[in-house]
Amino acid sequence: MVKPKMLSPALREPKRYIAYKLISEKPIPVADIYNAIWSSLLNFLGEVGVARANVSLGKDMWNEEKKIGILKCAHTDVENVRTALALINRIGDIPVVFHVLGISGTISGARRKFLGEVNLAKFSPPKPEEKPEQASQQ
Repeated sequence: MVKPKMLSPALREPKRYIAYKLISEKPIPVADIYNAIWSSLLNFLGEVGVARANVSLGKDMWNEEKKIGILKCAHTDVENVRTALALINRIGDIPVVFHVLGISGTISGARRKFLGEVNLAKFSPPKPEEKPEQASQQ
């Protein structure tokens, strides 16, 4: 079986990652949050607009403890997606507010800036420094 060729990075559609915080009085299941986001996107943008915005909600893009999530969209529709998030004011009977923390061009940048995640594999250990006493004796 022949694999299809991947597009080069220059030909791929640019994407943006929107970090948002959910403010609510009670805990809400992730499935209900994602359903509310999808219904708001469909109501505000319509099916064609959602397809053009290329919105993606991943499983590992929600932090339950901090109530912070990340969603992916096309770079041309960032403001439309932000507006759709702002229009959500209830999930079930629970009043909620979606606060957009920021926008990033990469998923790792969004996680680092807005979720506070750090990849320790990229850091090298500090080099041992020479003590000043030893340097003056030589």
